[in-house]
Amino acid sequence: MPASPLDSAIYGKLFGDPEVGPLFADSAELRAWMLVEGALAKVQSTLGLIPEVSGAAIHRASLELQLDSGGLGADVARNAVPIPGLVAAFREAMQAPEHAAFIHWGATSQDIMDTGLALRLRQALGILDARLGSLAAALADLAGAHADTPMVARTYGQAAVVTSFGATVASWGRPILRHRSRLPAIRDDVQFVSLSGAAGTLSAMGGKGPEVRAALAEALGLGDPQSSWHSTRASARAARTSGPLSPIADSVPAAPDRLTSCTSSRMAGRRDRCLRIGRPQLAAVAPNEATTAACP
Repeated sequence: MPASPLDSAIYGKLFGDPEVGPLFADSAELRAWMLVEGALAKVQSTLGLIPEVSGAAIHRASLELQLDSGGLGADVARNAVPIPGLVAAFREAMQAPEHAAFIHWGATSQDIMDTGLALRLRQALGILDARLGSLAAALADLAGAHADTPMVARTYGQAAVVTSFGATVASWGRPILRHRSRLPAIRDDVQFVSLSGAAGTLSAMGGKGPEVRAALAEALGLGDPQSSWHSTRASARAARTSGPLSPIADSVPAAPDRLTSCTSSRMAGRRDRCLRIGRPQLAAVAPNEATTAACP
């Protein structure tokens, strides 16, 4: 058995995400670093810090070369960071030492790693935004369709009063909308370029450091933080969106039982009859849990 379930052919799909997962694969991380190095060289050449022909050559190579992520492993074991190995492999693959010498000019490893991560987080947040929007729309449709569908509410896990399936679904949807509304602020937290140099001063770039950082941010479609943020690791809030999904996961498997158990015998004086919910309606929330059995 693999040391991590993520690496297991049997269990891996329980934890992975076929759309988001590839953004954080080694190959995607390496590609993001290459894009950052290429964009950095291009803006530095435009501003006269490195030869223009070298900047163009590095930028072109960053888009065309395919480096082997596995080849960085031995160097990471020595340096504990991947960028020195990346730069060495990039320079060797270019086969143009007169240009390759200007790769990574004045930058430091964390600049490349953080900026590459920001590029991939931007894509991941876009996927998350679309998914939350689709989920909210599906829940809204389901809540409206079953506003009058009775079901047994629970307290301490026991049958309590009658509620409606639509009201329950609506309670799932409201936190989804709240968290989706917070995504723009999360984007603002993470979509920044990082360019500080080894000591956070960009001293290797002379007085043009802030100008290079602003131009790099524009080239990559990221924000300019206006300063070094190497030691500022403010936490992003994207993980909080998983909280409202937990009640849905907990409630959906029990929903058919709670809907079909709402009988006049069990809930005497509260409802005369129980409405069943059909497979097509519940399929929007739990396609494998819907029931078509009528209430007794």
